[in-house]
Amino acid sequence: MNFKSHRPQGAIQKGDRYLPQLVEDLKQVLMRAQGTLSHNTLYLSGGKLDELTTVLVEFAEDINNDIGIWNSLERYNVEFFGTHLPCIIQPNESINKDGVNQYRVQHLLWVLYSELDTRLILSPTHGDLTKLAAVVSGFLADRLSRIPRGSAVKAFLSEPNKFGWDVKRKLIWLGTHSYLFRNSFRNYVEDHGGKVEIPIIDDFICQQTTAWSGLGAIDILASMLDISHQQRHELRSWYKRHYSYYRILAKRGPIMEVVNTINNKAYIVRVREQASQFEVGQIVLGSLVPWDGEWYWSGKQSVVTNITEDILQELKGSFLRKVPAIAYRYCDQLAEKAKKMVAFHYNEFMKYHGNDLVIYPDGLSMAADLQKEVRMQWESKPKEVIAQIMEKHKLQKPEASLPFPRELIKTENGVGVYYNPDEGQEMMTGFNSIVSGLKKKGINLTEEEENGIRSFICSDLVSLKFVKRLVQEYGYQSIESAFLVRGNNGGSHLEYLLRRYKGAYYRDRYPRIALI
Repeated sequence: MNFKSHRPQGAIQKGDRYLPQLVEDLKQVLMRAQGTLSHNTLYLSGGKLDELTTVLVEFAEDINNDIGIWNSLERYNVEFFGTHLPCIIQPNESINKDGVNQYRVQHLLWVLYSELDTRLILSPTHGDLTKLAAVVSGFLADRLSRIPRGSAVKAFLSEPNKFGWDVKRKLIWLGTHSYLFRNSFRNYVEDHGGKVEIPIIDDFICQQTTAWSGLGAIDILASMLDISHQQRHELRSWYKRHYSYYRILAKRGPIMEVVNTINNKAYIVRVREQASQFEVGQIVLGSLVPWDGEWYWSGKQSVVTNITEDILQELKGSFLRKVPAIAYRYCDQLAEKAKKMVAFHYNEFMKYHGNDLVIYPDGLSMAADLQKEVRMQWESKPKEVIAQIMEKHKLQKPEASLPFPRELIKTENGVGVYYNPDEGQEMMTGFNSIVSGLKKKGINLTEEEENGIRSFICSDLVSLKFVKRLVQEYGYQSIESAFLVRGNNGGSHLEYLLRRYKGAYYRDRYPRIALI
């Protein structure tokens, strides 16, 4: 890998010219160290070894020049978990706050290996991991003492933040090229089609949370930059991009006035140059983010041509059906209506089942029972209401049915159905293995039980509330065991695992329900 490929543009600083040689020397150290490991788990070769080496050198550059990437991560860790390095250093323990040390390298390697191999489940105290951390930290600490400070990365990140595009440029680099996030970004691209395109980049840098304590690029950048509290709050809110159809109302040099056709609110948008690609009256599909009292386009914008009011209404209706939670970000009235609807269905679920969590032996019994619940709700409505619904939705018969995927109905290892009072109904297959594993309190779990628990925790579709509901019922010990973070810690490891794998659920959430 070309070391320069991930460097930001800018003048070379004093310490930069020493880094390529440091990468080569550290690679030789790592190759020798790998030969002394007890297991093959951490053995890397080829491009992955090159990447590991480069990340370690860039991490050392960050610490040595006080760039702030790693320090920002540690600050969040203290806020979230009461320790700089969760699962490595306990809350009541202390470390040297300065410099490259074994504990910092150990935590970095622990998370990084899981990014280089997403199938790997690694203990944070694995013997070979601690051995590598000792070798690497000793080598880097010695070499850094002889390298002058001065970094092109720090110079780049220290540039002014006057306009939104100044911040966005730094965010793109941090999310796609920095040592902390670039492997997370690579995995995200592979999971979303494999092509690096503007919408994929914008989705990752603005809204994706990562294995780094559940933080995203916007969180780390907001902590690093020399900006006001309000600006920091705005930057961390970019995961709630206002994606919508906008009508261009006016243009005045670099300033545009647009109206969001979903919530009918006006936005003052600043563009870098004269907005020649936009014309007054056009409809534009795109995202807006706030910065310092103004709004900026984020990602890709598409001009919708040959559009009539009827077509616009159809587009808006389709938008609200397909991505309703996005509209709830900026339309309080719709969000409130959706919350009331979720609350109504939650009460109906509780009325029928007597519990917010129901476990079925298989998919067929789950489908039959939920269909019965819907039928009873349908039949309880007044005849005139049923007639109105039939007319509105062009129904031929007075009945309601739920479509279930074929795979869900055929599952035989249990289905858990939980009604999240904030977001809506959730389902998890393989639930028998999950429950049997949790009941064992971390002792003698089978491979199937471990895999079931990991799938449950890692699933993007399983909410934080769902996990905590099961923890309330069965305890957390088997979750920690499945992820190899055992120890007498009173559940503090669980909080780290939840942040790491369900980071998006610590942000503002909206109902998973469309208003038809």
